[in-house]
Amino acid sequence: MFKRLRNKLLVVNTLIIAALILGSFSVIFAMTYSNVRNGINSQLEHGLQMVRGPEFDKPDNAAGRGDKPLPINSNPDKRRNFSPAFSLRTDEDGNILTLNSIFSIESEFYKDIISDVIDKYTEGAKLSGTVRELNNEIWEYRAEKTPEGYSITFLEISSERAFLRNLIIALLIVGIAALSVAFLISLYFANGSIRPVEESYNRQKQFIADASHELKTPLTTINTNVDVLLSRDDTDAEERKWLGYVKDETERMTKLTNDLLYLAKLDHGSEAGVMLSRVSFSEAAESVILLMEAVIFEKNINMSYDITPDLYVKGSNEQLKQLVMILLDNAVKYTPKDGDIKITLARDSSDASFVIRNTGEGIAEDAQKQIFERFYREDRSRSRESGGYGLGLAIARAITTTCGGSIRVSSKKNEFTEFTVKIPLSK
Repeated sequence: MFKRLRNKLLVVNTLIIAALILGSFSVIFAMTYSNVRNGINSQLEHGLQMVRGPEFDKPDNAAGRGDKPLPINSNPDKRRNFSPAFSLRTDEDGNILTLNSIFSIESEFYKDIISDVIDKYTEGAKLSGTVRELNNEIWEYRAEKTPEGYSITFLEISSERAFLRNLIIALLIVGIAALSVAFLISLYFANGSIRPVEESYNRQKQFIADASHELKTPLTTINTNVDVLLSRDDTDAEERKWLGYVKDETERMTKLTNDLLYLAKLDHGSEAGVMLSRVSFSEAAESVILLMEAVIFEKNINMSYDITPDLYVKGSNEQLKQLVMILLDNAVKYTPKDGDIKITLARDSSDASFVIRNTGEGIAEDAQKQIFERFYREDRSRSRESGGYGLGLAIARAITTTCGGSIRVSSKKNEFTEFTVKIPLSK
């Protein structure tokens, strides 16, 4: 139980930290990406402005801007401080009319890259986008339609793409490392927080087990002495009445201590001394039903059952019988005269599904959430009348959990109550 609680705390804490890290890194990446895009857009817009300017039409711009040409694949140190770019005008067929470039590039490159842009435009794309040319380098372009053809500016953005990719990798590495450290720190503090609660809970369980064990001896002594007094011939009727009250309460206390001891054993899991093996749930359920048939008949309750044979589960035969007895006894107590009890045990996928349904007052929706808690009773005034302390369903849940199964309740007020137990079938 405490391991599950600790794991839930770890999962919640880790998810919160992961969300914070993801949010922070997303903001960092978004801001960086926005700055990179703004820089690219600024350079592209600057290139288009140059194309629009009247100085672009001067004859000396047909071959460039008078700068010394720099081959596009030349010295990388010189390319490190800027992204290669060039602007040009073309006619409708893509023939270059004017060109502004500081690079010495083969004419075939210009023809290919212009052709890609014009093809994209004729296919309905916008006059902006990316193309790949040369050594798989990425070029982003922006173009305008002009009366004579196109004005286009190109910007090589491979370095920007690489920068953003490296940023993502760096953020992922840092994020994973930060999340791992946060998880280890959370694990340390979660263990430290849970430990005192677990120790307190274990001491409480041990106290209940010890107190129940110590109560058994005096209760047995009281019960024995009452039996001796009741067996005497000189005990008058008035004395027998009071001794009967003592005996009834002693037996109730004995049942309570036995139930508490049993729950304490189940809480200790493997220390309960119960050997789990492959047993027939069908036989266990049917034997209890046959045992209770006479009691049910005397109470004028209609009972029907359908037990699928040879359903085997991993558990204890005695525990399964006690589980069925608790649920059936509970149904008998709260089913009115001429009411109905229906029991089914069937295969449900990989589980054995035991369902017991009875008509009657039903259980309120709020009470259904607490019905399996120890000592909980929806109507506490009926505790003495029914002879219980609210431990039966807690034991039923503990037995089901021991067998690796689950138990749930559904009810509608003044109509029915239905308990469903599912235990994995044993292969």
